[in-house]
Amino acid sequence: MVKDKAKVVLGIYTALLLAFFLAPLAMVVILSFKAGASMSFPIERFSLDWYFAPPGKLGTGGFRTGIFYDPYVIEAVKNSLTVGIITGILAFAIGLPTALAFRYRFVGRDILFYIILTGFLLPGVIMGLGAVLFYKMIGVKEFSLWTVIPIHLIYTLPFSFILVLARFDPMLVEYEKAARALGASGWEVFKKITFPLIKTEALAFFIFSFTLSLGELLRTSYVIAGTGTIPTYIYNQMSVVAPTPKWYAMGTITTAISFGVLLVGALLLTRGARRAF
Repeated sequence: MVKDKAKVVLGIYTALLLAFFLAPLAMVVILSFKAGASMSFPIERFSLDWYFAPPGKLGTGGFRTGIFYDPYVIEAVKNSLTVGIITGILAFAIGLPTALAFRYRFVGRDILFYIILTGFLLPGVIMGLGAVLFYKMIGVKEFSLWTVIPIHLIYTLPFSFILVLARFDPMLVEYEKAARALGASGWEVFKKITFPLIKTEALAFFIFSFTLSLGELLRTSYVIAGTGTIPTYIYNQMSVVAPTPKWYAMGTITTAISFGVLLVGALLLTRGARRAF
């Protein structure tokens, strides 16, 4: 009886937790299909105008143009994808070898670990202000996507690093030792033993870093100029223009990209298991 009550309580708690997380997302998606520019409720009519309306259909001003016809929105999406992809690749190239090295004891290992964690321990405002000062000190005169990427890498790398480090097979080192004892070179060990056993973790490095980069706002806003990424563009526009369902449409597209990447990653990560089945 007590166990049954505990299951009911746990089920209710889980349902409330999921509702808390999913309700705001659902509202963003629903509002993106609302006809008209007002944000009033109830919603009387739904429309695809905020996605596909050409210039002029919804009135004057670019803020009343469907997102797929708005060149600034398209540029912001391209910027976000560019920054996210490069950040994911760099996180993979830097973080994966670092995580592999952390399986062994070496001088300064603990200090390096806490330095890596600093990326998400520091408040975003502090990191943004520090980045501005650093770029001025080294002579950077104009901010661009290239000034954003290092900040995103510092921010996303710790999350991916900890996630991957905890998933390594404890026996991986023994497999590598056995391969070396049989005469395999360091590259052969990595190519034929290490990487096949950690390809899931390697893909996770890219996916996790990409999705975090795609939605990052606070740190990005300090070191970017021009149209910016999707989050900074939405934030800057909503600071000067009354909110309309267009911004919810942009949020829906951003979420769709993130979920699409996660879905592709999940399919790739489970491909071997599905083939075996």
